[in-house]
Amino acid sequence: MKINGVLNLKKFEGPTSHDIVARVRLIVPPKTKVGHAGTLDPMAEGVLPVCVGAATKIFPYLLDCRKTYRAGMIFGRVTDTQDVTGKTLSEEDSVEISIKEAQRLLDSFRGPGVQIPPMYSALKVGGTRLHELARAGKEVEREERPIEIFSIRALEMAGNRLTFDVSCSRGTYIRSLCHDLGALQGTGGCMESLTRTVLGPFRLEDAIGLDEAESLAGEGRLQEAIMPISAALAHLPAVTIRPEAESRFRNGVALTRKDFIPGDELSPGGKVRVESSGGEVIAVGRVLQGEGPSESHCRINADRVFSR
Repeated sequence: MKINGVLNLKKFEGPTSHDIVARVRLIVPPKTKVGHAGTLDPMAEGVLPVCVGAATKIFPYLLDCRKTYRAGMIFGRVTDTQDVTGKTLSEEDSVEISIKEAQRLLDSFRGPGVQIPPMYSALKVGGTRLHELARAGKEVEREERPIEIFSIRALEMAGNRLTFDVSCSRGTYIRSLCHDLGALQGTGGCMESLTRTVLGPFRLEDAIGLDEAESLAGEGRLQEAIMPISAALAHLPAVTIRPEAESRFRNGVALTRKDFIPGDELSPGGKVRVESSGGEVIAVGRVLQGEGPSESHCRINADRVFSR
């Protein structure tokens, strides 16, 4: 039996995201494709969507989703990895900050900005992951990348330890945010803990542990925990393709307005999920502006088509 969809797993501290994927491969039918959407470091916990079967094609659309984290950081300590797992480079004792002051510092990061990826990250430069270069004692120049902090809120300040929630865009490194926050405060800082609570439609309160997923698989009930592709792509506007246009669309012919029924407002350049009349997701499409100015003139090209 084929399994297609996304498993919303609750990762705990210790294993890598790759380790989790390796264990999921053991509980799905042989030769089923499996991959995770959004890496979590070994020390991090929380939501780890694992795509199974045809759902492995939706990685790019999940990575573009907003993410929310609960982070803990320490003011006064600077490390080479920007978190507590690294070598301490400097440390100050008796750093006292009020929660009001912590919120003022956090607010300065709200909105669009740029961030330099840390050396201890999975980002590749010249085909080699940065953390591999860092462990070899090499540091390379990294380009600034645009990010956006949508919301950020101090929850608790205990001595020099701050707990805060942050909702952010793709590409945001919370370790770097903690490091930069400490630099702005003046004594330095590093991340102590990290839990991803939301990634697009996936929420921590709905996630299940890997042990539970393995138990369900042993009972032949794993499909019960799988989110269908349509729900995983719920953040994209939907259009319903007319039956007579489906074959042409699958073969690369763009949809014109007569070929589909829009369910949401369409924006030129935006992505949509293209569904059959029965609600099955056929593809993710890209909206193209036609010759006229109105929505009635737009066309939709296939960005990624899912197998039958």
